[in-house]
Amino acid sequence: MALTATGIGSGLDISSIVGVLVDAEKTPKEARFTETETKIDAKVSAIGTLKSALSTFQDAAEKLQSGEFLNIRTVSTGNSDFFTATADQYSQPGSYSIVVEQLAQSQKLAGATVSDATAGVGEGSLDFSVNGESFSVAITDTDNLAAIASKINNASDNSGVSATVIKSDAGSRLVFTSTETGTDNEITVTATDTTGTGLSDMFSGTNLESLQEAQNSIIYVDGQKLTSQGNTIDDAITGVELTLTDADVGETSTLTIAQDTESVKTNIESFVSSYNSLITKMGTLSSFDVEEDTAAALQGDSMIRSLESQLRKMVSERVSVDGVESALYELGISTDRDGKLSIDDDKLNDSITNNMSLVEGVFATSDTGLAYKFGDLVESYTKSGGAIDSRNNTYTSEKSRITDQREAFTLKMEQLEARLLKQFNAMDLIVSELNSQGSSLTSSLASLPGVISS
Repeated sequence: MALTATGIGSGLDISSIVGVLVDAEKTPKEARFTETETKIDAKVSAIGTLKSALSTFQDAAEKLQSGEFLNIRTVSTGNSDFFTATADQYSQPGSYSIVVEQLAQSQKLAGATVSDATAGVGEGSLDFSVNGESFSVAITDTDNLAAIASKINNASDNSGVSATVIKSDAGSRLVFTSTETGTDNEITVTATDTTGTGLSDMFSGTNLESLQEAQNSIIYVDGQKLTSQGNTIDDAITGVELTLTDADVGETSTLTIAQDTESVKTNIESFVSSYNSLITKMGTLSSFDVEEDTAAALQGDSMIRSLESQLRKMVSERVSVDGVESALYELGISTDRDGKLSIDDDKLNDSITNNMSLVEGVFATSDTGLAYKFGDLVESYTKSGGAIDSRNNTYTSEKSRITDQREAFTLKMEQLEARLLKQFNAMDLIVSELNSQGSSLTSSLASLPGVISS
């Protein structure tokens, strides 16, 4: 008969003994699993930190890929009420006198006035032509002014007419407004009746009143007259966009465009700062603390070493600017003994003030400029499927493999525990049987003649 409790026959705590034996084999292995998982998690976190630092550096580098952030201009209009202005990198520093004689405006035409705006107008069609493009709207005898306006505004081929119903003391009328300013965008309306004369009576001949004539804007730049269809003018001064807000031919405003050296310097300083932060971060992630005898998560990592090597090589590369080889140090940016960049303020200020073409060429020359090269390098690491993604996939596979190994080891330990319990219980049963036999023999010997019990 099998024992229902362990240790009864031998008096041993079999469960505790088996537990100690299993733990002796399980604990070191599980500790190694945990240690390996912790290291992988630390590497994943470190890779995330590296990617973040790379992205910050990439943003700073991309700003220097365009003259928009290098060849920056400041614009002053002297608080003019007549226009606002913006200037891009192609504008030349200087001052210009601006006079706004006339603002551009849209044409407005109004149909005849009716006392009942809800009544149908007529049956037929209204044909519109604006700047050489035409469209037509079919009108039914039940269409009132609001329905006609809706058909015009929602026409898929509407070429530039906005319709609305205006109510006054005299009644209601339909007003057509060109959606664009200037004389090129004058509206032509043709009413065609299929029944009666309702549409013609409202929208033809003298029944179509001009509420506002189309007109072009007129400005003078340094005394030179320029007429334009709109109030936004981008061809008066190279690289400058003027937005007209008011007109007075008797008032002269001054537009001043200057090189924004401070903003350019700030963008370059941001680039240098983010580069140095990246170098510092990589050093921290791959360091070894001799005193504590501890290694950082990516200590000895080949990817860190390769990236650092490429970055240091790139900062010393020369770029062809107008056929002349130039480099960062000519702008006042050099590398120190720690691999970080430092700025010679006087030299950088002189380059930005007196040789902006060199600054722009070193950083923003298409494809070969350093800002492009840095951006491409970082992109190769941070893009989907790039070096960092590949490394993370490796860590994920390692973590998954450890999970599988842990599960297999757990099953192995369960089997070991079951086997040991079976063996100890078998032993316990044998000891129990031996004890029983011993007791029986002792009893038999005690009952023999001549045996005196003590």
